[in-house]
Parts: sequence; C-alpha cells; structure tokens
Amino acid sequence: MAEYTLYSSPFSLYSMMARHTVQLGPTTHDARPPQKITLSFVNHRKNEALKEDYLLRVNPKGQVPAMTGNILEQPLTDSRSISLHLAEKHYPAMLPAEYAAIIRDLLERIHAIYGLSFSNKDPTAEMMQHNPSPVEGILKRTNLSPEYRMALEAKLRFHNKNNGVAFQPAIVAKARADLQAIFAEITEHRRQSGASDAEAEWTFGTQVGPTVLDSHLLPLVLRCIDAGNAELVPQELRRWAEVKAKSPAWQKVMHGRSTKWDPSMGPIADMQEMMSL
Repeated sequence: MAEYTLYSSPFSLYSMMARHTVQLGPTTHDARPPQKITLSFVNHRKNEALKEDYLLRVNPKGQVPAMTGNILEQPLTDSRSISLHLAEKHYPAMLPAEYAAIIRDLLERIHAIYGLSFSNKDPTAEMMQHNPSPVEGILKRTNLSPEYRMALEAKLRFHNKNNGVAFQPAIVAKARADLQAIFAEITEHRRQSGASDAEAEWTFGTQVGPTVLDSHLLPLVLRCIDAGNAELVPQELRRWAEVKAKSPAWQKVMHGRSTKWDPSMGPIADMQEMMSL
C-alpha cells in the first residue's frame, strides 16, 4: 500500500494547493486513498528547506511542498506533480479524461507564474532589482560539505532564475496579465458547464465534481484576495472562493486563517492544528 510524506509549510501557497488536493481527493468518486500520508512541517522562517538533508534527500529546489513515498522512484518536488500523481494513482475523478488536457494546460500555466509576483504588493526597491536569497549568506560558511555546497549553489542558480526576479516590474505585469487570462478562461469553462449558475459549484459542474484544477484554484484566488490583488479575479470567482473557503476540505487546510501569515497570528510553529492532515 502507498504511504507518503508530504513536506509542507502552512502559509506556503503551493503547500496549500497540495494539501487541498489531499483533502478533496477522498471525497471524490472511485477514490483509492493511500494507506497513509504524513505531513512534515518545514519551517521557512528558519530556512529548514535549505538544510543539507532536505536539499540532498528531498528537494534540490529548496522549496515546499515536496513528497516522498514508498512507491515513488524519486521525490515529487512541486505541488503540480504531487497533485497530478495523487489524481492518477488514487483519485481518478480529479483528473477526468474528458477534461484532462484542459486541466493539465491550465495547471502548467498557473505554475509558470511566480507566486511572489502577486503575493507581495510592497517589495522594497532592492527586491525589485534582485530579490535576495538566504543561500547567499549560508554559502559564506567555511564548514560546508562539498555535496552541500554544490546543492546550495544549484539552489541559488534556481532562485536567481525564478524568485530572484519575481518583483521586477515587467515580471509582475506579465504575472498579472497571465492570471487574468487564466481566470477568464476558467470562468468560461464554468459558463459552459453550467457552474456559473451556482456559487458553490466546481469548475466543470456537479457531475464531474472537484478536479485538481479546483484544488489549486481556490488557494490561488484566496491568495490574490488576501494579498490585495482582488481586482485580478473576476467577481464570479471571488464569490465562489468566499463560499468554498467555508467548506470542510478548506477548513482542514487553513482552519479559518488567511492564506498570508502576519506576525499578529503568532509563531507558525505553534499552530499545531495545521501540522497534520
């Protein structure tokens, strides 16, 4: 029987997407849930995703989510591959054949956008030029193993190509335009399936139920709203997200909290209810 460990941080947008898939999956038709999924908390604020064991053994990208498992040849290192694997192996109704190409295409486009570009409206002038990485400081240490140093250098290259440029004005403008195009396309799919007639309906309608597109769409829309970018989201999807945010599956993901952490919430490590599935 399949058993997995899902490495996650509660306020990571992409961790939310994977965790929402895990919560919705067992509610779908013909679900074959894995025997066990264990949630492993990775504390971003303490740079735990940059530790030697995590970079070398779990995710060379130094990001969450990631998933290891006894039936996986190698770890899955992003929420899209995690969700698609779970759908293909355990929750087939979340990737229905009729809509699989559309779902895969939209997920690919969603994940081609840098989350930082729409999650932080007030980057500093420095961040708009180059968003720094803690890796730069870690690499100054003289006691790194050769393997760890190589992994950190690879992580820094990955960061500089992706999150390092996420706040540059042209990148932000493209992210906003791409999101609006994706949301408009999803709204059209809702219209075609009849989902537009009911605020709580999934993208492809009642008969299809929740897909991996929906499990990623809800946190994406909520993050846009929580980050002050609600204007990017069509009103129909905003209403839908407001209703779905109260759903049992989403409550198990965020327990009524915003998708963006702020200091008034207290330390993330103290939020024990968010440390398990």
